[in-house]
Amino acid sequence: MIEILILYIIHKREKTIYSIRKEIIEIFGTFTKPSIGTIHPALQRLLKEKAVSLTERMSDGGKKSSYYSITRSGLEYFKKMFFNSGSDNPSLFYTQLQARLGTMGLLNVEERKRFLSEFSKKIEIYKFELENKLNDEFIELDYYQTQLLNRTLNELNSLKDYINNLKVDHAG
Repeated sequence: MIEILILYIIHKREKTIYSIRKEIIEIFGTFTKPSIGTIHPALQRLLKEKAVSLTERMSDGGKKSSYYSITRSGLEYFKKMFFNSGSDNPSLFYTQLQARLGTMGLLNVEERKRFLSEFSKKIEIYKFELENKLNDEFIELDYYQTQLLNRTLNELNSLKDYINNLKVDHAG
């Protein structure tokens, strides 16, 4: 997920690792606040994949700064990561979905439609699993567990409605 956010942040212009972190927090801070210790290894992976390039320059003060920019193949790598099936862990599902929804502007209309269709299906699977758990007479759920599962089911329904109402033809 962090690679998707990094590529999105640097798609318009090159940035230092610190400005990448600052902008990720500004835009996506409601669901993630990565540390430099998270961003640096992700940038190394992106460099290895040739999705980003590195330029080093001396500042006026004589300090060397490293600038990262997306390469020509970086957008294709972004799409590959974007459409990676992601985690089956429901708690990671929400964070990954938010990262993808927030960076969807780099996709074309058909890719957006495909993504929303795929995630709508995943939401339906989670809903089905929750409903089965709630209705399974052999699973003993107490009041609080039942309330939590019902709340999650309501959130999934709301998320499904949200996705169904997104405009895929809106410019990114």
